[in-house]
Amino acid sequence: MQPQYVRRNPNGSIDYDFYRRRAAGLRREQVRSFLGRAAGMMRPLIAIALLAGTVLAVPTHAPEIATAAIGAGETIAALAIDRWPR
Repeated sequence: MQPQYVRRNPNGSIDYDFYRRRAAGLRREQVRSFLGRAAGMMRPLIAIALLAGTVLAVPTHAPEIATAAIGAGETIAALAIDRWPR
């Protein structure tokens, strides 16, 4: 089954260049349309990523003295003795 109309060259062969150009134009149009929609979504996505990074960067609480002492290799008793008023 052949289409009703096929574009042909003057020598009677099918004009493949015409169909290639038309297909390239349709592809280009679709790509531009997709990139336009994607660009519209980038600003909200970047804002969400920045907000999430800011929330994750905020410290939850300061380290406690006992945790700092154990991390430094000291004992809690040594800290207590060092902090007595003189």
